[in-house]
Amino acid sequence: MKTLQNRISSPEKHFTVTKKEINNNKALLTNVLYNEMEQFVKTLVPDNNNSAQFRPKLMQLQILKNAYLKDRLHFKGKIIKLNELELHLLAVVKKKNSSPNSTICKAVFNFQLKQNISQAS
Repeated sequence: MKTLQNRISSPEKHFTVTKKEINNNKALLTNVLYNEMEQFVKTLVPDNNNSAQFRPKLMQLQILKNAYLKDRLHFKGKIIKLNELELHLLAVVKKKNSSPNSTICKAVFNFQLKQNISQAS
């Protein structure tokens, strides 16, 4: 039986900060980082009948450091909660090929599942 957990193939993404995505201090714009994270978690949820929302709801955001021009970022995802009502995904962004404490940002996204919506109506 295929479940959502074993249908996620490779929850990783790479992103390089370019000139059009930075502010005057050459730091990555927060809205660009958020949009990239949101697009990343959307790719993790398979297009099936169980997901009611394809727009994830941000539950928690923790920005730890800035990313700067030409930094190569590595996005990684992990399911932290899955039941018949909802799916919670953790997205972690780190600088690629850096020290272990190179985490830029962490975020938890929530997807409401259709079974939950049908029970409420």
